Amino acid sequence: MSEAPRDGQRILGHSARGGHLVSCYWELRPQALIGPNWVEERDSPIGYIDRYFDGWIGPREFRLLDSIAINRLLVAYIDDARAADNREALKMLEAGEG
Repeated sequence: MSEAPRDGQRILGHSARGGHLVSCYWELRPQALIGPNWVEERDSPIGYIDRYFDGWIGPREFRLLDSIAINRLLVAYIDDARAADNREALKMLEAGEG
């Protein structure tokens, strides 16, 4: 988290415990909190400290995938499922579900 921008830009912080993403930004002087924190909204009563996250990504870094990239990901997923003998995934693919 030391590389995360602390200039008001929004980031998606990855929760170390829950594995979910939190959209937040660094607030130097949050009104309801004692010191600088990652907050979701202005004047939020809840903040997050760096230890809460195990990583982050800037939303501006996301790119939409085209059909070629999606096809490559699908082929890689199928190859991985076969290599790991993941019968549940292979069964789902063969049935055409999901």
